[in-house]
Amino acid sequence: MNRRVSLPPAVTRLMACLGGSVVLAMMVGRQQGSQQDYGLAFRESVLDVRIIGFLLLGVLAFLVITYREVVTPYVRRPGVRPLVVAVLVLVAAFFLMKWYDPLGDGKFGTLADAVAQTSGILPLAHVFFGWLWWVALIGLPVGTFVAIAIRNRRLAWIMAGLSVVLAVLTLVVHARSVAFAGGVDHSFGATTAFIGFLILAGAGVVAARSQEETAKTRAFVEQVMAYRPGLPLIVLGILLGLLALVLATWLAPRGDNLTLVDTSSLFSGSGLDGLATAVLGWLAYVLFAVVAVLGAAAVWLRSRALGWATAAAAALSILAVLYTLYAITDLAADQGYGTGTGPWQNLGTGGWVLCIALFTVGAGGAVAALQFQGRRGPEGSSDGVAGRLHDAGRSTTIRSLALFGIGLALFYPPTASGFWQQSLSTTIGVYVLLAIGLNVVIGWAGLLDLGFIAFYAIGSYTTAYLTNSLPVKPPSWLALSPLWAIPIAIAVCLLAGVLLGAPTLRLRGDYLAIVTLGFGEIIRIIAVNNPGNFTNGPRGVSDPVPHPVIDLGFVRFEWGGTSLQYWYLLLVLLAIVIVLFYRLEGSRLGRAWAAIREDEVAAQASGVNTTRVKLMAFAIGASTSGLAGVFFGSQVGFFNPQNFVLNNSILIVAYVVFGGMGSLIGAIAGAAALTWLPDFLRDQVPAEDRTMWIGAVLLIMMIFRPQGLIPARRREAELTGLAGHDIAARPSVQAIPASEGV
Repeated sequence: MNRRVSLPPAVTRLMACLGGSVVLAMMVGRQQGSQQDYGLAFRESVLDVRIIGFLLLGVLAFLVITYREVVTPYVRRPGVRPLVVAVLVLVAAFFLMKWYDPLGDGKFGTLADAVAQTSGILPLAHVFFGWLWWVALIGLPVGTFVAIAIRNRRLAWIMAGLSVVLAVLTLVVHARSVAFAGGVDHSFGATTAFIGFLILAGAGVVAARSQEETAKTRAFVEQVMAYRPGLPLIVLGILLGLLALVLATWLAPRGDNLTLVDTSSLFSGSGLDGLATAVLGWLAYVLFAVVAVLGAAAVWLRSRALGWATAAAAALSILAVLYTLYAITDLAADQGYGTGTGPWQNLGTGGWVLCIALFTVGAGGAVAALQFQGRRGPEGSSDGVAGRLHDAGRSTTIRSLALFGIGLALFYPPTASGFWQQSLSTTIGVYVLLAIGLNVVIGWAGLLDLGFIAFYAIGSYTTAYLTNSLPVKPPSWLALSPLWAIPIAIAVCLLAGVLLGAPTLRLRGDYLAIVTLGFGEIIRIIAVNNPGNFTNGPRGVSDPVPHPVIDLGFVRFEWGGTSLQYWYLLLVLLAIVIVLFYRLEGSRLGRAWAAIREDEVAAQASGVNTTRVKLMAFAIGASTSGLAGVFFGSQVGFFNPQNFVLNNSILIVAYVVFGGMGSLIGAIAGAAALTWLPDFLRDQVPAEDRTMWIGAVLLIMMIFRPQGLIPARRREAELTGLAGHDIAARPSVQAIPASEGV
């Protein structure tokens, strides 16, 4: 009889870790061989000295897993989580992001080699780009972790101070190097490294100040937010403002990176109007100082009046900065200075970063004005105080993150390259809309729909028909601009959702998924087969879909000049959809969807008309596809049935699951992250290997965080248990007598 020989668990674990490190070595670096030597990539990845580093990572993973009971108390100590975040940010900054656009691939290594071969540059730059960055990247995190592990406060303070010094040094050295080399530079590698070092300093401060043995990150964040609502936004805004006013590039018309001071000197005596001249000369500093002082006073004194005054002053300051950016670029184009042919061209990041800073400080003032006013607990008890701090911290955190995100959405895209502006509007924004719609069907109602892309196709072809872009033309009275086609496209997709849902909602689970999958393929095949010469077959639309136009007689605006125009149109549409769906989630219909998702039989027994409610989920979810189809068709102009294949439906499902099913913000985050990742990997790995990396991200996410990036509270509680959640620990709940029930 054959006896199976089993290896000891430790040996098996070690082999698995070493095997994973070999796979990682093959994923990182050159993956492609050549027609003459198919094993070239394997030998360069594995049969080389570099494999030793990856094997050491495997051994480290083995030790951590094997001795996790010993490691866990140290890993859970205060300061470890920000330390991990800081290391990830720094690794991304030094190895993935660009530091200088005009030079080769623009990454840190390329810039470091160029600095080493350049004489006459700042001596400190040779030190930083030569060996200091390696010492900082390895030594500071290790020193901070040692301080956390042995609870040495003095060492923690030293590491925090050194991290701040390196953060400032990074910006100074980068700015001097870019100014010495010249050229238009919109890179964010140095800024990202600056943020990473500041996060590392924060980890040191937390380790030095904390008295706890185990980190309570969520409670700590909520306590900080409730202490002075808006204060983190004020601090972040002041840091960004100083960066914009002192180091950032404001104008680069001829490849030279001009700071605010340089730009002011350039336009001195050039005929620039008084307001723009004042902003460049002294008013920008005054406005920023006034907004910062008002914001700091508002959050410290908890004054509503000062908070709203901060928001108003920030809004006026942003308008002044935007007017100045328009004025200087318009004047430069008129006088033939640089390559610009009109306003808003050849700008650097400085003006936009200052707008983000002002918006962030203004948002901090608004948060201070809107701070939570909870009910007081019983006289002399601490439960009321704890409950107020908990609620205030949570609401302030959500509000602060949302406002900061709005500021980035408004003022970051102009600093991005043309490729990323195009990607924001045509890929990321459109799929965010689709994910929001599918989240209604899958996340809220619990219905698996694999043919959602069909409604997207219907919305796009409806737009093409109404704008005379198909072989079959509409009546003259029905020919519309894309903006006016939005309600019709939404209505057509809503009707299509009803027609699909009516005969199929008796099915559940896998059967419903198969039917919806078939529906998606039917729509695509109909478009390919071109019945009645309506869709123009596989060639797509016959004429380009026109760009949207608003013509009210006294004002006319036409999209299509740049991708940024579509981005801001998309922001308006997204804001409307998010507000409507947020209200819908908390409505009676939203609660009915939640009941069906949890238990359809129980919901029906409770009086919910399940057929009607599920039909409305299909219809409302499909309506957002109509809106996305109008936007997509009008921006790209040309499309064909290959834009609506089954793979895209599956991708949208993955976006919703990755972000967090049932969470509106999670669906947005999941779609944004997974549509951004392939474009980001374009410059990092060969095109053939992007899918491998995306698959690895999805695999890791589903193993370690199956609830998604930003999950709904109920789903997070189901997958992780109630431990760590406030459902069982809220003092206000515990204080209710058992006889009254909860």
